[in-house]
Amino acid sequence: MSNAVPGGPFRKADLADLKDMLPLAKLTVPGFVEHLWSRLAEDGETVDDFGRRAQEAFIKEGQTIVAELEGRVAAMLISYPMAEAPNPHVPGMDEMLKPMMTLFSKAAGTWYLHGIAAYPELAGRGLGSRLIEVAERQGRLQGTPRTSLLVIDTNLAAIRLYERRGYVVTATQPVVKKGWQTPASDWLLMEKRLV
Repeated sequence: MSNAVPGGPFRKADLADLKDMLPLAKLTVPGFVEHLWSRLAEDGETVDDFGRRAQEAFIKEGQTIVAELEGRVAAMLISYPMAEAPNPHVPGMDEMLKPMMTLFSKAAGTWYLHGIAAYPELAGRGLGSRLIEVAERQGRLQGTPRTSLLVIDTNLAAIRLYERRGYVVTATQPVVKKGWQTPASDWLLMEKRLV
């Protein structure tokens, strides 16, 4: 069975892609991802160890697609169906995740774009837009009524990209910083109806 994904230089990620995915995952929300990983890492586990473990789980679940350009992984997309009734506040949950979980509960039943990133030196090639199209196609195939994503309010380039693709802000929650040095104020839930 082929791992190719229709619509471009895309394929399902495999475990050999982990080394390329780790820096891409950190680019999804620069600073936040590493800070959160440091808080979630278990005793004796480095930040990158936790990141590899998290990315490996997405790959094993078939939730990661990569774009290859010039013989290397250039970008990635992690997306999946959001639970119909996500639990917004699991006991013991890290405080930084609570506003995000509140927004997840508002996105119940959507096809969720967990993370999209491209290496900066390969920007401007339309990979972000094309990966969003892949996610939207997955959502349609699964019969979900809409797609959703979270974006930090300081990521203006991403917000503009999502708006151009038809996404609108449907809810916000304040960022819980817990030592994360950032000028960001809010997480934005953006959604698009799939017709």
